[in-house]
Amino acid sequence: PEPPPEERGAADAVSVDEIGGIKCCTFNRESQEQTRIATIVLRSSTSSSLEDLQRAVENGVNNFKQLTKDPRLVSGAGCTELRLAAFVKDLAEKTPGLEQYAIKKYAETLEVIPQTLAENAGQDTTSTVSDLYAAHAAGNVTHGVNIEEPGTVDVQQRGIMDHLVAKREALSCAATVAVTVLRVDTIIMSKQAGGPQQ
Repeated sequence: PEPPPEERGAADAVSVDEIGGIKCCTFNRESQEQTRIATIVLRSSTSSSLEDLQRAVENGVNNFKQLTKDPRLVSGAGCTELRLAAFVKDLAEKTPGLEQYAIKKYAETLEVIPQTLAENAGQDTTSTVSDLYAAHAAGNVTHGVNIEEPGTVDVQQRGIMDHLVAKREALSCAATVAVTVLRVDTIIMSKQAGGPQQ
């Protein structure tokens, strides 16, 4: 079946252009009307950097798509994870028995995100995390890892935000994997099959 005219769209110019030695059929639309389709042309000197660019564009498009479904954001740069770690540590202190040790370990795993950000920025991870805890204790609960210089930064002022749904899913998946691994009580090792015995 032929698509109706409103689905076909319109173009101001159609031409065959050469982009990076490859001939492409190009549809241009100069008018200010809203269109439902956009094309992004990426060029690079190497295929690996082109793949990196493609992945970055796909991530950006997917982030935008997720934001249209649920626009809620949380503080980035390790701020949210550190707040969660502090909350979980408080919960561990109130929990009696051996369970408190497991809860404390979970809080330590949440600190890995700000530690990794600090390490990738060439900073001392221990002092960065302690600076973050001190900033949060002083009431600066929107402070995260400053990757430009040692210390903390107000991430909401800088606009460093993470998508709530993505962060929630990541934490949920990590917890599910950890629980699955903990449920394993036996590992069966299999040896390679040898040839016939003589």
